[in-house]
Amino acid sequence: MEKVSLIHLRSVLNDALPALKEEEKAFLGAIDPKGEFLFEDDDKSLPGVFFVQTGGAETQFLLHYQDYESPYLLLVTGRRNSLAASLEILSFLHQRGLEGKIIFGDPTYMHDEIAKYARFIKARRIFRSTRLGVIGHPSDWLIASEVDYAAMKERLGIDIENVDYQEFLDEIENIKEVPDELMERFAKKTFRKTDLYESLRIYLALKEICKKHNLGGFTLRCFDLLNLKHETSCLAFALLNEEGIIAGCEGDVPALISMSLGKALFGEVGFMANPSEFDMETNSAIYAHCTCPFSFITSYTLANHFESGLGFGIRGKIKEEDCVTFKINADASEVMALEGHIEENPVIATLCRTQIRVKFADSLNEILTKPHGNHMIFHYGHHKALIKEFFTFLKQ
Repeated sequence: MEKVSLIHLRSVLNDALPALKEEEKAFLGAIDPKGEFLFEDDDKSLPGVFFVQTGGAETQFLLHYQDYESPYLLLVTGRRNSLAASLEILSFLHQRGLEGKIIFGDPTYMHDEIAKYARFIKARRIFRSTRLGVIGHPSDWLIASEVDYAAMKERLGIDIENVDYQEFLDEIENIKEVPDELMERFAKKTFRKTDLYESLRIYLALKEICKKHNLGGFTLRCFDLLNLKHETSCLAFALLNEEGIIAGCEGDVPALISMSLGKALFGEVGFMANPSEFDMETNSAIYAHCTCPFSFITSYTLANHFESGLGFGIRGKIKEEDCVTFKINADASEVMALEGHIEENPVIATLCRTQIRVKFADSLNEILTKPHGNHMIFHYGHHKALIKEFFTFLKQ
């Protein structure tokens, strides 16, 4: 059940009219016949919906609007000059560079718009309250993935900070023991106990870094671990993403921001992967990576890391369902999103360990002609329009 703050806007002349209560009950009952919303009167902690019931309500709007977030949702009955008042209010907002939307018409449409608005407000609050870290720098091959942190803060309202790589390495050395229950969780998955122990030290170190820096997510220059520690962070990432701490690979900051958006909107971390093969005739592609959130998959094995043969790569079984994949570009000016269906989980020895073959409903030409780097983020479901609309909402 969604909670929505309902701010009543009525003229002083009409405020005491007995008929308004009955009209309100009938109107809100038509919008929400199943009682999915819990309307609270003027609760500033909730997403605010301005219920414009009469003409002359404009002055009441002036008393309340600064207590709530833009864009402003104006719910209109169409009676008692409420539509005229809403047009005046919307003009007032536009004059001040603020966004608003009039919701008027079919009850089902109004219900869906309120539900989406409440979801977007909550997701934006989560997104903007999530501090992200970059441990080290983007990998050398990510030449299109440098991000201006100040510009990202201005455009999307998100904070990003650099974390020194040596601090992370020191934190690994500070981990002297791995809890027995953690080792036991994976004991039947591998005979390589030393690799398991070291991988879990990396996990614990990254978790401590997040705690110290108050990070809800990070991206790590993970390939440096191959030379420095002869281990990988793939298992650590699978665990952290399962726990809701966003862990992105290779220092890819736009991918990290995209993962953060997906978690805010869908409540879980998606699968970050890069393309390995495009088939333009069938409009399908293979995407793969050596880690995947345990919460995203149905089963897994602990293979070795593809490029190095060291440590672990996660070979996860991903559900064969409809999916969406998306990515924000490096200057946060646009988001690319495509929908498709996961047809199978191939097992190809020359690719990263978690692999999916996706039949896309959208043309792959968009990726080939105007890519946003190489990584994309996958979630289950048909959400292309929702992601694009939420991205626009974030910038308001």
